[in-house]
Amino acid sequence: MYIRIMLLFILSHFICDFIFQGEKILELRASKIFKINIVGNVVHSLIHLINMFFILSIYYIYDPSILYYNHCCLVIAFFHLVFDEMKTIIVITKPSLGNSAILFLIDQLLHFLVIVLSILKYHNSSLQEDITYIIKEYPSSINIFDKYIIILIVFICSTWVTGIFIHKYIENLNLKHYKGLIDNRFIIIKKTGCVYLGTKNGGFIIGILERIFILIVMCIGQPQMIGFVLTAKSIARFKKLDDSSFAEYFIMGTFLSFIMAIIGGIIIKSLNVIPIIK
Repeated sequence: MYIRIMLLFILSHFICDFIFQGEKILELRASKIFKINIVGNVVHSLIHLINMFFILSIYYIYDPSILYYNHCCLVIAFFHLVFDEMKTIIVITKPSLGNSAILFLIDQLLHFLVIVLSILKYHNSSLQEDITYIIKEYPSSINIFDKYIIILIVFICSTWVTGIFIHKYIENLNLKHYKGLIDNRFIIIKKTGCVYLGTKNGGFIIGILERIFILIVMCIGQPQMIGFVLTAKSIARFKKLDDSSFAEYFIMGTFLSFIMAIIGGIIIKSLNVIPIIK
């Protein structure tokens, strides 16, 4: 039971942290004024709290004992606020860490640990024994309902989370030689050889679509179709590939994107949820 609640809270976390978090909230959280950034982080944590309560209220119809975990929502939301405010202070103090992939991963790991520990604290079951049983009897050891939750988590991680991580990783590499200037509040302006109009966040959206495509072809057992995505991307960026710097970032971003999507596809396929992905 508690494994399912853990999965539901993890799903809620990814939904609120990567899908429901709009630019306005991000601007508030990034403000250098303490009163403003604390408001942004409080609002963000409240969204997490409300979403967790909403998920529990829906699941209550299936299992009324879910109310036992209501207090966990408050604990998770509180620590989410604490960690986010700490992250905001760190980035304000040292702006070059704003695009740090390591800080991003540490932040997500802390949120994940809080979810796990807050639930285990009020449960008598041994996590080690449960993990051993799940691994030994996988995938039959996982309930069909839990499998669908895992699929949603993997889907969000392979699309939105991966996209944001890649953006931070590439941006950090691109600006690593300017960390001193950034920390001293100098503004780094990127110059381009041409000016053109494009879709807002077009690259991010394209990345999500390509990873969805890879997830699908992996699940239906047609991994060779991944080459179609690589070919399409190469054609679209053909002229820009003459720039060695762009080519390096393009290749790194593409491989990171493909690797995460392929891993996600393997996980989903291994669950054997429906015949088409066996």
